Amino acid sequence: NARRGFVGMIGSVDCMHWQWGNCPTALAGQHKGKEKKPTKILETVADYNLRIWHCYFGSPGSLNDINVLDQSPLFQDFLQGTAPCVEFVISGKPYDTPYLLADGNYPEWPVFVKPIEKSHGLKQKHFVKRQEACRKDVERCFGVLQAPWRIIDTPCRLWRVDAMAQVMHACIILHNMIIEEELSELYCNEHEHLYDAEALSGGIPVFNTVRPQRPLRSSTVATLISNSHKLHNTNQHARLRSDLTGHLW
Repeated sequence: NARRGFVGMIGSVDCMHWQWGNCPTALAGQHKGKEKKPTKILETVADYNLRIWHCYFGSPGSLNDINVLDQSPLFQDFLQGTAPCVEFVISGKPYDTPYLLADGNYPEWPVFVKPIEKSHGLKQKHFVKRQEACRKDVERCFGVLQAPWRIIDTPCRLWRVDAMAQVMHACIILHNMIIEEELSELYCNEHEHLYDAEALSGGIPVFNTVRPQRPLRSSTVATLISNSHKLHNTNQHARLRSDLTGHLW
């Protein structure tokens, strides 16, 4: 992402609808949105490699992206103060909160970078073009997710929402497994000579990895209020987008 110009960006966020063919008549009204048919919504965060890092499924299709975000646990760790701290510099200014690329429907929070609605000048138009190009990662992810698992690309015949969620989560897990396998094959092919036992005098090297311990923080009411103000800081959102506009130019 830094190579593409978006330093500190961890992915793109968007929502996808799954048509509910066997939606009960009593629930059809609250599940009909712009698609004019009952649907369930999947909220997803995906990266450049199409790996899905976050998914939230089950909101009725009549909700918009902001309503789904209000129900989603996407920023639960951030509010509780347990999210990892990521430090980076854009246009000479330090930042400590990673962000997601989003469309114009999302709120003006510093964790989102949205396109400029009324862009003026070559600099802002260039930013909008680059932002929309990188944000297509999540759109490509939806297409790749639906291609092999046709069950989530056709009207669902299940009656229960929990059964639909199990199917969706299973497809996402298999999708990520395929992505990891393809990336590992690509990595091994590029560095195959490093793992040639005959070429190495000491044999195949062994790498030991240790998962860093998560910092323990007490999520008190004061912490929640402070992090909530930080999450909803619209001035920080405008400053981040302005710095990114200059950085990309």
